[in-house]
Amino acid sequence: MWREGDVAVRSMTGFGASTFEAGGAAYACTIRSVNRKHVDVAVRLPVELAALEPAIRSRVQAVCSRGDVSVVLERDRSKGARRVDVDETAARVLADAARRVAAAAGIDGNVSLSFLLSSPDVLRTTVEADASDETVRDAVMTGVEEALTSLDQMRQVEGTALEQDIAGRIDALCLAVEGIRREAAAATVVLTERAIGKMRALAHAADVVLEPQAMANAVASLAERLDVAEELSRLDMHLVQWKAIMASDPPHGRRLDFMCQELGRELSTSSAKANSAAVSHLSVDARAELERIREQLANVL
Repeated sequence: MWREGDVAVRSMTGFGASTFEAGGAAYACTIRSVNRKHVDVAVRLPVELAALEPAIRSRVQAVCSRGDVSVVLERDRSKGARRVDVDETAARVLADAARRVAAAAGIDGNVSLSFLLSSPDVLRTTVEADASDETVRDAVMTGVEEALTSLDQMRQVEGTALEQDIAGRIDALCLAVEGIRREAAAATVVLTERAIGKMRALAHAADVVLEPQAMANAVASLAERLDVAEELSRLDMHLVQWKAIMASDPPHGRRLDFMCQELGRELSTSSAKANSAAVSHLSVDARAELERIREQLANVL
């Protein structure tokens, strides 16, 4: 029985976070990923960093080849340099509107400063960060990289658990294949001996001489129909390929899912050909393990 090497399988599920400063403003970056057949990256940024979305999306896709990934950058409004802009035109329009409403209602039309300052149209707070500034861009991309590193660490931890579970199921599958090999060979012996006995009984009942060559040909034909050596050889080869894939660099998920399909096909064929209840039972157990493996592979990068 074999065990995977040191290369860790990565889960598609993970979370990473970082905090950083750019252009005098403080930001927090969070990245979440869940399983998905293909990669889908959603990026949400403060307006002042919107121009960096293509670069952030490209970098995340380079790291996350599969999965539904959400990237969120938020500005910490309690920290960092901000600029307050006054829209004088908006202030005049708002004051004039307030006086007209007061006149229409027949009440005092004095407009207070606090009333004007409470309007988001009069005072606009903006940060100094400028996405076109190379220093700002580098700081943001470094923050995203730190969050990606954190995400990958979590995916490795979950991936290790997945790898151990899959390895145990592959060991069970290997045992089932060895059982099929033994039971298929035993079934071939039993069925050919039974066929020879039937031919001799029929020849005796019909009072005819059974030609040795004819009987040998019939037995050989039966043994060929029952032979699952090719299927078992391909199963062995697929299991060796499985080991090689697990020892390679990620991603693993799609390749291993394909191998599951191939293993399942050979198990079904060997069960149909062997004409043995014991082989059928072993094949059912092996395919059940394969199905559990495929469920785990749905979350493997």
